[in-house]
Amino acid sequence: MHSSIGGELFQRHRQTTFAPERKNHVTVYKGETAVLTCAIRNLGPKTVAWRKVSEDFPISVGKMMYAPNDEMSIDYQQIGHVTHVNLVIKKTLPSHSGKYECQLISSEIQLHHVTLTVLKKRPVFKQSILLDGSVYLSPKQRLNLTCNATGSSRAPEFIDWFHDGNLIDERKVHWRNRAVIFNFKPEVPGRSLISQLTIEHVQPKDAGVYVCRSMTPSVNSGVDTTSITVHILNAEKDHMKKREGGHTKVANELIKGDKNRTFKIRGCYHLVLLAIIFQIFS
Repeated sequence: MHSSIGGELFQRHRQTTFAPERKNHVTVYKGETAVLTCAIRNLGPKTVAWRKVSEDFPISVGKMMYAPNDEMSIDYQQIGHVTHVNLVIKKTLPSHSGKYECQLISSEIQLHHVTLTVLKKRPVFKQSILLDGSVYLSPKQRLNLTCNATGSSRAPEFIDWFHDGNLIDERKVHWRNRAVIFNFKPEVPGRSLISQLTIEHVQPKDAGVYVCRSMTPSVNSGVDTTSITVHILNAEKDHMKKREGGHTKVANELIKGDKNRTFKIRGCYHLVLLAIIFQIFS
């Protein structure tokens, strides 16, 4: 009984099936290379064939092309128990669009379908660059600036930072152990490159204009720049101004009070003088 169950489990484990890591939709632009993937677990002596559903004849059988074709080829790899039989289409055209099937040929045919879409024209995007961060800080605070640069067709290759026209070099004495530049791309690859500039313990001379510049020299892309002005507040001077302002206000109130008292004294004197004159002539 146990041997029978063990044999069934072994047969099930050795069963030839499509591997789960399969892509059912592939989209490329005209002229790009498309790879239609097909992975089979425990292929053994069985055969795999590729065919475009709209056509009668296969594209490939096993590792071989059914008919000579300069545009298409088979990428055949064996990795452990999984056999990868990928259909590669070079210099794709809109006519290559359609549904393809990877056929696992055994006692019964199993099918894995992949839909290929070839777009005629890549959309045109404008380059852009955005800069954000704190612009008012007190001495010894941390400055954080973030620059998000987007390319027209791909992410920029470099982002540089400048302070008042001078390149910020983390190795220079002024920035050493204070300035850190961290560049990264978003988790989903795209057309953006993000750069973060962090400066610890800011000083009054760190105030000024900060410029972020993005470049992609390998494709002769244009240079984009943007800037932001950072102010380092002088806490001591601001405090003195507040104190001076407070003292001035108090002094004005005292002067005003003295004037009122002087007016009251003069008023009383005039009343007494009138009373004496009235008694003399009465």
